[in-house]
Amino acid sequence: MVGCTIPVCNNALKKGYIMKIIPRDTQRRIKWVDSIKNKYKNWTPSKNSSVCEVELFFL
Repeated sequence: MVGCTIPVCNNALKKGYIMKIIPRDTQRRIKWVDSIKNKYKNWTPSKNSSVCEVELFFL
């Protein structure tokens, strides 16, 4: 099941949420990761981390 990798989020594709994989392009990935880490300091992405539409909206 593809789910949001943000620590406090339980949203998942199976629940009807849109998931976005963090870009692999280095510059875009850094921007995404920095934005997420501003809100969730201890979060570390894997190469396949995904973020739900709700979390993206509030970044």
